[in-house]
Amino acid sequence: MRLRQTLPHPVHGFWDGGAKQVFEWGIEGSPATDSKGQFVRVGCFSANHYFHVAAGKTDKVTLCNATKHLRATQIGKQSKFEYVGGA
Repeated sequence: MRLRQTLPHPVHGFWDGGAKQVFEWGIEGSPATDSKGQFVRVGCFSANHYFHVAAGKTDKVTLCNATKHLRATQIGKQSKFEYVGGA
């Protein structure tokens, strides 16, 4: 399962191929544990951005945590998010 982020307008960044408007975020690797509990790495190769979020019971809950993280950014507040692939 992946999380698709559609921006209101294309943006330029540290990638090849010009401005992009759609990014797909996915869970990478298996959960790790620290003093606050389990976490996973979520990333998007085409956006050249990766971050850690709390691991949920399912992939959908984990991607919901990633959505909250992305919505906290200025451009994420205006983005549209949807789950694609998998159950």
